[in-house]
Amino acid sequence: MYPGGPNPTQIQFIPPNRAIANPRPPPLVLLHDGGGTTFSYFLLGSLGRDVWAVHNSRYFTGDAWEGGMEQMVLVYLDGLVREGIRGEIMLGGWSLGGFLSLAMAHRIAETPDRYPFSVAGLLLIDSPYHIARSKISQPHSKAPLGNVPDLVRTAFEHCDAMLQEWDLPRWSGTEGAQETDLEVSGGQRFKLQRSEVLYKPATGGAKTWSTIRTGTLSSTEASTAEASPPGDLVIPGSPPPAVLIRCTQFAKLSPEIPSNYPCLVDLNRNEKLLGWEGRYPEFIQAVIDVDADHYRLFDRTHMERMEDVTARLAWGMDILDALWSSNKAKKGAKTD
Repeated sequence: MYPGGPNPTQIQFIPPNRAIANPRPPPLVLLHDGGGTTFSYFLLGSLGRDVWAVHNSRYFTGDAWEGGMEQMVLVYLDGLVREGIRGEIMLGGWSLGGFLSLAMAHRIAETPDRYPFSVAGLLLIDSPYHIARSKISQPHSKAPLGNVPDLVRTAFEHCDAMLQEWDLPRWSGTEGAQETDLEVSGGQRFKLQRSEVLYKPATGGAKTWSTIRTGTLSSTEASTAEASPPGDLVIPGSPPPAVLIRCTQFAKLSPEIPSNYPCLVDLNRNEKLLGWEGRYPEFIQAVIDVDADHYRLFDRTHMERMEDVTARLAWGMDILDALWSSNKAKKGAKTD
Protein backbone atom coordinates (compact mmCIF):
# COMPACT_ATOMS: atom_id res chain seq x y z
CA MET A 1 0.00 0.00 0.00
CA TYR A 2 1.62 3.23 -1.20
CA PRO A 3 0.59 6.38 -3.12
CA GLY A 4 -0.25 5.44 -6.69
CA GLY A 5 0.06 1.73 -5.92
CA PRO A 6 -2.34 -1.01 -7.02
CA ASN A 7 -5.75 -1.28 -5.39
CA PRO A 8 -6.67 -4.07 -4.90
CA THR A 9 -3.28 -5.57 -4.05
CA GLN A 10 -2.70 -9.31 -4.11
CA ILE A 11 -1.16 -10.17 -0.74
CA GLN A 12 -1.29 -13.98 -0.85
CA PHE A 13 -1.09 -16.53 -3.65
CA ILE A 14 -2.77 -19.90 -3.62
CA PRO A 15 -0.39 -22.73 -2.63
CA PRO A 16 0.50 -25.08 -5.54
CA ASN A 17 -1.25 -28.08 -3.97
CA ARG A 18 -4.53 -26.15 -3.74
CA ALA A 19 -4.14 -24.49 -7.14
CA ILE A 20 -4.69 -27.88 -8.80
CA ALA A 21 -7.64 -28.78 -6.56
CA ASN A 22 -11.01 -29.33 -8.17
CA PRO A 23 -12.83 -27.21 -7.31
CA ARG A 24 -10.22 -24.52 -6.71
CA PRO A 25 -11.07 -22.50 -3.57
CA PRO A 26 -12.51 -19.05 -4.30
CA PRO A 27 -10.23 -16.05 -3.75
CA LEU A 28 -10.75 -13.84 -0.72
CA VAL A 29 -11.00 -10.06 -1.01
CA LEU A 30 -10.37 -8.23 2.28
CA LEU A 31 -11.67 -4.66 2.67
CA HIS A 32 -9.97 -2.03 4.83
CA ASP A 33 -11.06 -1.04 8.31
CA GLY A 34 -12.10 2.45 9.42
CA GLY A 35 -8.48 3.60 9.44
CA GLY A 36 -8.32 3.03 5.70
CA THR A 37 -5.26 0.76 5.62
CA THR A 38 -4.69 -2.92 4.92
CA PHE A 39 -1.42 -3.33 6.85
CA SER A 40 -3.11 -5.70 9.32
CA TYR A 41 -3.84 -8.23 6.60
CA PHE A 42 -0.15 -8.43 5.70
CA LEU A 43 0.46 -9.87 9.19
CA LEU A 44 -1.59 -12.97 8.43
CA GLY A 45 -0.15 -16.35 7.59
CA SER A 46 -1.43 -18.41 4.67
CA LEU A 47 -5.19 -18.69 4.19
CA GLY A 48 -4.74 -21.28 1.45
CA ARG A 49 -5.99 -19.22 -1.50
CA ASP A 50 -5.43 -16.05 -3.48
CA VAL A 51 -6.04 -13.12 -1.14
CA TRP A 52 -6.53 -9.51 -2.23
CA ALA A 53 -6.60 -6.41 -0.05
CA VAL A 54 -8.48 -3.18 -0.83
CA HIS A 55 -7.36 -0.01 0.96
CA ASN A 56 -9.20 3.30 1.14
CA SER A 57 -8.33 4.79 -2.23
CA ARG A 58 -8.61 8.29 -0.74
CA TYR A 59 -6.38 7.49 2.23
CA PHE A 60 -3.29 9.33 0.99
CA THR A 61 -5.21 12.49 0.00
CA GLY A 62 -7.25 12.56 3.21
CA ASP A 63 -10.38 13.35 1.21
CA ALA A 64 -13.86 12.35 2.35
CA TRP A 65 -16.23 10.26 0.22
CA GLU A 66 -18.95 12.71 -0.71
CA GLY A 67 -21.11 9.80 -1.90
CA GLY A 68 -20.60 7.87 1.33
CA MET A 69 -20.53 4.09 1.58
CA GLU A 70 -22.43 3.69 -1.67
CA GLN A 71 -19.70 5.50 -3.60
CA MET A 72 -16.98 3.44 -1.92
CA VAL A 73 -18.77 0.22 -2.88
CA LEU A 74 -19.03 1.20 -6.55
CA VAL A 75 -15.39 2.31 -6.76
CA TYR A 76 -14.08 -0.84 -5.07
CA LEU A 77 -16.20 -3.16 -7.22
CA ASP A 78 -14.98 -1.42 -10.36
CA GLY A 79 -11.42 -1.92 -9.08
CA LEU A 80 -12.01 -5.68 -8.81
CA VAL A 81 -13.36 -5.70 -12.36
CA ARG A 82 -10.30 -3.83 -13.68
CA GLU A 83 -8.02 -6.30 -11.90
CA GLY A 84 -9.63 -9.12 -13.86
CA ILE A 85 -11.19 -10.94 -10.91
CA ARG A 86 -13.83 -13.37 -12.14
CA GLY A 87 -16.14 -16.11 -10.92
CA GLU A 88 -17.13 -16.81 -7.33
CA ILE A 89 -15.30 -14.88 -4.62
CA MET A 90 -15.33 -14.45 -0.86
CA LEU A 91 -15.52 -10.98 0.65
CA GLY A 92 -14.46 -9.99 4.14
CA GLY A 93 -12.84 -7.46 6.38
CA TRP A 94 -12.18 -6.17 9.85
CA SER A 95 -14.77 -3.87 11.44
CA LEU A 96 -15.82 -1.42 8.69
CA GLY A 97 -14.46 -3.96 6.20
CA GLY A 98 -17.25 -6.34 7.20
CA PHE A 99 -19.89 -3.67 6.51
CA LEU A 100 -18.29 -2.89 3.15
CA SER A 101 -18.33 -6.60 2.29
CA LEU A 102 -22.03 -6.83 3.05
CA ALA A 103 -22.77 -3.66 1.05
CA MET A 104 -20.73 -4.93 -1.91
CA ALA A 105 -22.53 -8.29 -1.82
CA HIS A 106 -25.86 -6.45 -1.84
CA ARG A 107 -24.83 -4.31 -4.81
CA ILE A 108 -23.70 -7.37 -6.78
CA ALA A 109 -26.99 -9.16 -6.01
CA GLU A 110 -28.91 -6.04 -7.07
CA THR A 111 -27.09 -5.72 -10.42
CA PRO A 112 -25.60 -9.18 -11.17
CA ASP A 113 -25.19 -8.56 -14.90
CA ARG A 114 -22.84 -5.65 -14.22
CA TYR A 115 -20.13 -7.73 -12.52
CA PRO A 116 -18.19 -10.82 -13.68
CA PHE A 117 -18.16 -12.26 -10.16
CA SER A 118 -20.59 -13.36 -7.47
CA VAL A 119 -20.19 -13.64 -3.71
CA ALA A 120 -19.97 -17.15 -2.27
CA GLY A 121 -19.41 -16.14 1.35
CA LEU A 122 -18.49 -13.42 3.83
CA LEU A 123 -15.79 -13.30 6.53
CA LEU A 124 -16.78 -10.68 9.12
CA ILE A 125 -13.82 -9.92 11.37
CA ASP A 126 -15.28 -8.48 14.58
CA SER A 127 -17.90 -6.45 12.71
CA PRO A 128 -20.76 -5.93 15.20
CA TYR A 129 -24.35 -5.31 14.15
CA HIS A 130 -24.70 -1.76 12.88
CA ILE A 131 -27.40 0.88 12.92
CA ALA A 132 -26.89 4.48 11.85
CA ARG A 133 -24.96 6.08 14.68
CA SER A 134 -27.36 9.01 14.84
CA LYS A 135 -30.00 6.51 16.05
CA ILE A 136 -27.92 5.05 18.89
CA SER A 137 -29.26 6.09 22.29
CA GLN A 138 -27.07 3.86 24.48
CA PRO A 139 -24.30 5.75 26.29
CA HIS A 140 -20.82 4.76 25.18
CA SER A 141 -17.21 5.90 25.35
CA LYS A 142 -14.85 7.15 22.67
CA ALA A 143 -12.70 4.58 20.93
CA PRO A 144 -9.16 4.29 22.37
CA LEU A 145 -7.24 5.17 19.20
CA GLY A 146 -4.01 6.15 20.96
CA ASN A 147 -1.09 7.40 18.88
CA VAL A 148 -2.02 6.79 15.27
CA PRO A 149 -0.75 8.53 12.10
CA ASP A 150 -2.60 11.67 11.08
CA LEU A 151 -3.88 10.04 7.88
CA VAL A 152 -5.34 7.15 9.87
CA ARG A 153 -7.00 9.56 12.30
CA THR A 154 -8.45 11.51 9.36
CA ALA A 155 -9.79 8.30 7.82
CA PHE A 156 -11.45 7.37 11.12
CA GLU A 157 -13.07 10.81 11.33
CA HIS A 158 -14.45 10.48 7.80
CA CYS A 159 -15.63 6.96 8.64
CA ASP A 160 -17.47 8.15 11.75
CA ALA A 161 -19.17 10.90 9.74
CA MET A 162 -20.19 8.42 7.03
CA LEU A 163 -21.72 5.97 9.50
CA GLN A 164 -23.84 8.63 11.21
CA GLU A 165 -26.69 8.07 8.73
CA TRP A 166 -25.73 4.86 6.91
CA ASP A 167 -27.84 1.76 7.53
CA LEU A 168 -27.13 -1.84 6.60
CA PRO A 169 -28.34 -2.97 3.16
CA ARG A 170 -31.60 -4.91 3.17
CA TRP A 171 -32.55 -8.47 2.31
CA SER A 172 -36.08 -9.86 2.74
CA GLY A 173 -34.89 -12.74 4.92
CA THR A 174 -37.09 -15.35 3.25
CA GLU A 175 -36.76 -19.03 4.13
CA GLY A 176 -33.55 -20.80 3.19
CA ALA A 177 -32.36 -24.36 3.67
CA GLN A 178 -33.78 -26.02 6.78
CA GLU A 179 -30.72 -28.19 7.34
CA THR A 180 -27.07 -27.97 6.27
CA ASP A 181 -24.73 -30.95 6.52
CA LEU A 182 -21.17 -29.77 7.21
CA GLU A 183 -17.82 -31.38 7.94
CA VAL A 184 -15.54 -28.94 9.75
CA SER A 185 -11.82 -28.84 10.49
CA GLY A 186 -10.86 -31.70 12.78
CA GLY A 187 -13.29 -34.08 11.08
CA GLN A 188 -16.39 -33.20 13.12
CA ARG A 189 -19.71 -33.39 11.25
CA PHE A 190 -22.80 -31.34 12.01
CA LYS A 191 -26.33 -31.15 10.69
CA LEU A 192 -26.86 -27.44 11.13
CA GLN A 193 -30.52 -26.61 11.64
CA ARG A 194 -32.12 -23.29 10.79
CA SER A 195 -31.64 -20.83 13.69
CA GLU A 196 -28.50 -22.70 14.71
CA VAL A 197 -24.86 -21.71 14.17
CA LEU A 198 -21.52 -23.40 14.67
CA TYR A 199 -19.47 -22.06 17.54
CA LYS A 200 -15.78 -22.35 18.43
CA PRO A 201 -14.52 -20.92 21.75
CA ALA A 202 -11.36 -18.84 22.07
CA THR A 203 -9.41 -21.74 23.58
CA GLY A 204 -8.83 -25.21 22.21
CA GLY A 205 -7.80 -26.67 18.89
CA ALA A 206 -9.58 -27.79 15.76
CA LYS A 207 -11.99 -30.23 17.49
CA THR A 208 -13.78 -27.78 19.80
CA TRP A 209 -16.75 -27.00 17.55
CA SER A 210 -20.29 -27.10 18.94
CA THR A 211 -23.63 -25.60 17.95
CA ILE A 212 -25.65 -22.83 19.57
CA ARG A 213 -29.25 -21.79 19.03
CA THR A 214 -29.99 -18.29 17.78
CA GLY A 215 -33.01 -16.05 17.54
CA THR A 216 -34.77 -15.26 14.28
CA LEU A 217 -35.73 -11.99 12.62
CA SER A 218 -39.01 -11.02 14.27
CA SER A 219 -41.94 -9.65 12.31
CA THR A 220 -41.40 -6.31 14.04
CA GLU A 221 -37.75 -6.23 13.00
CA ALA A 222 -38.69 -7.31 9.47
CA SER A 223 -41.24 -4.52 9.11
CA THR A 224 -38.71 -2.03 10.45
CA ALA A 225 -36.18 -3.26 7.90
CA GLU A 226 -38.78 -2.82 5.17
CA ALA A 227 -39.47 0.75 6.28
CA SER A 228 -35.92 2.17 6.25
CA PRO A 229 -33.72 3.30 4.68
CA PRO A 230 -36.07 4.27 1.83
CA GLY A 231 -33.40 4.47 -0.89
CA ASP A 232 -32.29 0.84 -0.67
CA LEU A 233 -33.63 -2.05 -2.73
CA VAL A 234 -34.74 -5.09 -0.73
CA ILE A 235 -33.05 -8.18 -2.19
CA PRO A 236 -35.03 -11.45 -1.91
CA GLY A 237 -33.62 -14.06 0.44
CA SER A 238 -30.66 -13.59 2.76
CA PRO A 239 -27.08 -12.33 2.39
CA PRO A 240 -24.35 -14.79 1.39
CA PRO A 241 -23.39 -17.16 4.23
CA ALA A 242 -21.00 -15.62 6.72
CA VAL A 243 -18.52 -16.58 9.40
CA LEU A 244 -18.10 -14.10 12.25
CA ILE A 245 -14.75 -13.76 14.02
CA ARG A 246 -15.62 -12.43 17.49
CA CYS A 247 -13.21 -10.80 19.94
CA THR A 248 -14.04 -11.82 23.50
CA GLN A 249 -12.34 -8.96 25.36
CA PHE A 250 -13.61 -5.42 25.84
CA ALA A 251 -11.37 -2.66 24.54
CA LYS A 252 -9.30 -0.84 27.14
CA LEU A 253 -10.65 2.67 27.53
CA SER A 254 -8.48 5.75 27.40
CA PRO A 255 -7.34 6.76 30.93
CA GLU A 256 -7.50 10.43 29.90
CA ILE A 257 -11.29 10.18 29.52
CA PRO A 258 -12.65 8.17 32.48
CA SER A 259 -15.94 6.42 31.69
CA ASN A 260 -18.10 3.59 32.98
CA TYR A 261 -19.45 2.83 29.52
CA PRO A 262 -17.97 0.54 26.84
CA CYS A 263 -16.88 1.99 23.55
CA LEU A 264 -19.27 1.79 20.59
CA VAL A 265 -17.81 -1.38 19.10
CA ASP A 266 -18.36 -3.20 22.44
CA LEU A 267 -22.04 -2.42 23.00
CA ASN A 268 -22.99 -5.99 22.02
CA ARG A 269 -19.70 -7.63 23.05
CA ASN A 270 -21.32 -10.18 25.38
CA GLU A 271 -23.63 -11.47 22.64
CA LYS A 272 -22.26 -14.44 20.71
CA LEU A 273 -23.37 -12.88 17.39
CA LEU A 274 -22.35 -9.31 18.36
CA GLY A 275 -25.91 -8.04 18.02
CA TRP A 276 -26.82 -9.62 14.66
CA GLU A 277 -29.07 -12.26 16.20
CA GLY A 278 -32.77 -11.54 15.72
CA ARG A 279 -32.07 -8.11 14.24
CA TYR A 280 -31.08 -9.09 10.69
CA PRO A 281 -31.91 -11.92 8.26
CA GLU A 282 -30.10 -15.11 9.23
CA PHE A 283 -26.81 -15.38 7.36
CA ILE A 284 -24.12 -16.00 9.99
CA GLN A 285 -23.37 -19.73 9.94
CA ALA A 286 -20.46 -19.86 12.40
CA VAL A 287 -18.91 -17.80 15.19
CA ILE A 288 -15.23 -18.20 16.04
CA ASP A 289 -14.02 -16.52 19.22
CA VAL A 290 -10.53 -15.06 19.58
CA ASP A 291 -8.89 -13.97 22.84
CA ALA A 292 -8.31 -10.30 22.00
CA ASP A 293 -10.07 -6.97 21.98
CA HIS A 294 -11.23 -5.22 18.83
CA TYR A 295 -8.36 -2.76 18.60
CA ARG A 296 -5.58 -5.24 19.45
CA LEU A 297 -6.72 -8.09 17.25
CA PHE A 298 -3.92 -7.49 14.75
CA ASP A 299 -0.82 -6.91 16.87
CA ARG A 300 2.47 -7.10 14.99
CA THR A 301 4.39 -7.28 18.30
CA HIS A 302 2.47 -10.37 19.40
CA MET A 303 3.41 -13.16 16.98
CA GLU A 304 1.71 -15.88 19.01
CA ARG A 305 -1.53 -13.89 18.77
CA MET A 306 -1.11 -13.48 15.01
CA GLU A 307 -0.57 -17.22 14.57
CA ASP A 308 -3.78 -17.85 16.51
CA VAL A 309 -5.72 -15.24 14.51
CA THR A 310 -4.47 -16.76 11.26
CA ALA A 311 -5.56 -20.24 12.38
CA ARG A 312 -9.01 -18.96 13.31
CA LEU A 313 -9.48 -17.09 10.05
CA ALA A 314 -8.36 -20.23 8.21
CA TRP A 315 -10.95 -22.28 10.11
CA GLY A 316 -13.53 -19.69 9.12
CA MET A 317 -12.52 -19.99 5.48
CA ASP A 318 -12.79 -23.79 5.75
CA ILE A 319 -16.42 -23.35 6.85
CA LEU A 320 -17.14 -20.98 3.96
CA ASP A 321 -15.49 -23.41 1.53
CA ALA A 322 -17.63 -26.26 2.87
CA LEU A 323 -20.80 -24.18 2.51
CA TRP A 324 -19.75 -23.16 -0.99
CA SER A 325 -19.12 -26.77 -2.02
CA SER A 326 -22.46 -27.84 -0.52
CA ASN A 327 -24.33 -25.11 -2.38
CA LYS A 328 -22.58 -26.01 -5.65
CA ALA A 329 -23.58 -29.66 -5.19
CA LYS A 330 -27.20 -28.69 -4.53
CA LYS A 331 -27.30 -26.47 -7.62
CA GLY A 332 -25.75 -29.25 -9.70
CA ALA A 333 -28.34 -31.75 -8.46
CA LYS A 334 -31.17 -29.41 -9.47
CA THR A 335 -29.86 -29.10 -13.03
CA ASP A 336 -29.35 -32.87 -13.53
